[in-house]
Parts: sequence; C-alpha cells; structure tokens
Amino acid sequence: MTARVPTLTEAPLPHLERQVLELIAEGHEDPEVAARLGLKSAALVRYRLARIARRFQLDAVVRPQLVDHAYTHGALPTPAVLQPLLLEAKAYGLVGTLAAGKPVNAYARLLDLKPYQAQYLLKTTRARLDATTRASMIRRAWQRQVLGPTPFAADLAGMYDEGPQPPGAGRWVIVPLLSGYRLAGPAGGLHRTRYLDVPDQEAADATARFLSGRAGFAPLRITKTPHPGDPFRVSWGRPLSAVRPGPGVVPVRPPRRAGLHLPQHA
Repeated sequence: MTARVPTLTEAPLPHLERQVLELIAEGHEDPEVAARLGLKSAALVRYRLARIARRFQLDAVVRPQLVDHAYTHGALPTPAVLQPLLLEAKAYGLVGTLAAGKPVNAYARLLDLKPYQAQYLLKTTRARLDATTRASMIRRAWQRQVLGPTPFAADLAGMYDEGPQPPGAGRWVIVPLLSGYRLAGPAGGLHRTRYLDVPDQEAADATARFLSGRAGFAPLRITKTPHPGDPFRVSWGRPLSAVRPGPGVVPVRPPRRAGLHLPQHA
C-alpha cells in the first residue's frame, strides 16, 4: 500500500463509481446497489469497487477502507455531522482497524480475544453506531465524530492515545459549544493540568460553566489571549497557588448550577 492517495482534484471518481461507493457506505448490499443503478449483476458492483481501489492505489478491495479514504481525500462528500458518540476503547480501536483496512481477526489477536468475542465486539459496535454493514460503520463513525477532522474526533483520539485513566480520576465530558462539540478530560495523575482552546470569550465562558462542579475539573481558569483572533484557553487542575497570577489569567468561580442553553445537533 502506498502512502499517498490521489485527491479528488487529481483523480476524481467517475459518476457511476461515486454512486456505487456512496450506496455501499450507506449500508446497501451489492444486489440492491446493482438494482438501484441499473447494473446487470452484483458482480459489476464488485468490479466498480475494484476500479476504485486501483484509483486510490490500494492493494485490496476492503470496503470500510475505501469509504474512509474517500471521505479523507475528498472523493466523496463527507456525511452530515451528528452529535458525537463516546465509544469504549475496544470499540474505538475496532473502528480504526476497519478504517485502516485491517482484518478484525488481527485486532482480536492484538487484544487476545477469542473469535466469538471479536464477533460480539463487532456486533455491539455496529449496533452502537446504528450501522448495518462494516462499510456503513465507517460512514456512521464519521457522522458521530468517532472519525474525521472535527475537534471532537481529535480530542477522542488524544484520549485513547493516553491509555487507561487512573482510578478515581473522574470522567471525560462531552462539552457542547456553538462552534462544535469538544471532549474534556479530568485533571489528575500525570495530567495535573488540562485545557481546551476555544475560539472566543463566549465559548470559554460556556465551557467553564459546563465543567464547573464536576470531579476533576477544578479549579477552572480562563486565559485571555494577547492578540485578537487567538483562541481562549480554559484550564483546570493544579492548585491556583501553583500558577503565578498575571493579567491574562482569570480564575473562574463556580457559578450556580443552572442549565446551559445551547443548541443540540440532531
């Protein structure tokens, strides 16, 4: 497999092949795809998928990988983003395995899972994503921000890169903001201080209100930016005495617990 994948501008998918891949990503089986597109047989669907794999310079036709590559490199429009989903570590790793074109059995061996345990994990993860096929799991993972370029997807990847959290560290929290969802981790252990960079003062205030009073998210501070347009930083953890007070650091007093009225995405 080569490291570089053509972009849509360099190697656009023909209209029919784009339609085939879109229907596969939506969870349709080969006979249904053939019937919808007026192809004579399901074998022609597989032929088109093989052409797509060659166009992407991939060594094999692995449908979840085709879908993920198409979204990542612009060969298909990315699906509409929905409210994010926080998958457990094994399920998150399984989705990443499928997106990378690797077999489930290889992931099972990595985790020392028996075949029936791997199949159960696949079944439950597919159900959590509300998907019907492995290819549609990737589409749903992009929609629910398990995969993709959103800040939440990056936060989620960072969370699992850290490894297991120490006992009693508190729970990770999904923070709803007007600019999009973020994932905030509690302070403690090796991470005495954590933070989120948000676009403006309004988002910083909303983040602080949402996190206030939760285990592992005190004390809260908002750092003002020295230059217009720079992000605001909401920090928590580490006693305030450990931070030298300055003109840019504003401690956040715990507000009264009131509902945070922010629009929720579908």
